[in-house]
Amino acid sequence: MKKYLLTKLSACLLLLAMLAACKKQDDYKKFVEGGEISYTGKIDSVKILSGHNRVLINGLFLADPKVTSLKIYWNNYKDSVTVPVTRTQTVDTLSYFVENLTEGVQNFVMYTFDNDGNRSVPVYKTGRVYGDRYITSLSNRPISSALTGSDGVTRIDWLGMDRLTGVFATEVEYTNTSNQTVTVRTPIDSTKTILPNFKTSSDIRYRTLFLPDTISIDTFRTEFVTRYVPQFINQDVTSIYLKNTGSPFNVGAYDGRRWGTVADWTSNAGAKNISGGYGGYEYRGGVGVLSFEAGWGLPALNNGLIYQTITLPAGIYKFVLNDVDQNSGGSRFIAVAEGNTLPNVSDITSSSIAFANISAKELNFTLTEQKTVSLGFGVTIDASGQYIKIKSVRLYKQSYQ
Repeated sequence: MKKYLLTKLSACLLLLAMLAACKKQDDYKKFVEGGEISYTGKIDSVKILSGHNRVLINGLFLADPKVTSLKIYWNNYKDSVTVPVTRTQTVDTLSYFVENLTEGVQNFVMYTFDNDGNRSVPVYKTGRVYGDRYITSLSNRPISSALTGSDGVTRIDWLGMDRLTGVFATEVEYTNTSNQTVTVRTPIDSTKTILPNFKTSSDIRYRTLFLPDTISIDTFRTEFVTRYVPQFINQDVTSIYLKNTGSPFNVGAYDGRRWGTVADWTSNAGAKNISGGYGGYEYRGGVGVLSFEAGWGLPALNNGLIYQTITLPAGIYKFVLNDVDQNSGGSRFIAVAEGNTLPNVSDITSSSIAFANISAKELNFTLTEQKTVSLGFGVTIDASGQYIKIKSVRLYKQSYQ
C-alpha cells in the first residue's frame, strides 16, 4: 500500500513539472512574437582621423553579406548620415568624410543595417575636429634675415618655432629671373632657404604649414606674408679713397733693378729690410707688386707695416687682395685701425677695428660713423725663405639696394 502511494505522488510531481515547463515556453513566446531577433555584423577596426571641420572614418565590413547600409550618429544623436554599403565576397572597406562638424571632440555611434531593417550592436568611437580656434593660434615662422648677397645668392635665415603647435614646414613663393613663380618648401628642421635664380630686389611671399596631430588629414596654413628682399651690393670705391692699388703697383724709391718702396703707401722701418732703405716693392716678372720677403740673403722682416691713412664715411666695407702668392710662417695680417698709423704687429689683434690673416685675402669691417683710419698690412717673418707677393687690392663699400 505504501509503495502505491509513493508511486502516485511521483506521478503527480512529474505532471506539475511538465505544466511548469509548458508555462515557461509560453512566456518566452511573448518576446519572440513576429520572429526571432536578428543582428547584422557590426563595422570593424574603426579609426577616426582628425581634420578641418571634418573627420575621416575608416573601417572594415567583414563576414556578414547581408549588410546594405551604415548609419553614423553624432552630436548626441541629433545629427546622422546613412552610408550605402555594397558587399562583395571579400573584406570591404569604409572611407567616409563627415563634414561641417563643430570644433572639438566629437563622439560617434555607428550601426550597420540589412534590407529588413535589422541592425548591429553599436560601435562607439571618438574623434577630434579642428577649426577657427586652432587656426587663430597659429603664427608664421619668423625670419632672421632675407637678402641677396654680394655673391648673388639669395638666402633666407629662419628663427625657431615651438614644435608643439604642429609646425612642420614653411613655403616660400618668389619670381625667378625668367619671371616664373617658384615655390620652395623648407622643413622646420632647416634654418635656411636658398632661392635659386631669384629676381633681385623683388618680393617673396611665405607661409607656415601645420599638422595639429599625427592623424590629421588636413594641412593648416597661415596667411601669406609679403616681404621685400634687398640685394647686397659691393660698390667699388677703390679709386675714391685709395691710391696706387696695383696691377701694377707704382714704385717710390727704387734701386733701379728689383727692390723699392711702394708709392703713396706709408712703409715703416720694419718693412724696409733690404739694404739701402728699400722694401715693400718688388719688380717681379715684369710687374710691380707689393712685397714682403726674408731669406735668400735678405734679413728677417720684423714688424713690417705698409698702409694708407684715409677718411671713410660710416658703412660696411670689404678690403680685397687679388693675385696673392705666398708661403706660410710668421705673423701676416690685413688690418684696419683708427688713427694715422697701424698698430705694431704684436698689437694688431687687440688694437685694430678689424683684422684677418693675409691668407683670407679679404678683410670685412664696419664703421658706425665717419672715421680716419689706417688700412694695410702688418708682417713679421723670419729669414728662412718666407714671402708674400700681392698684385693688387680693391676697396668695396657694401650696401642694400
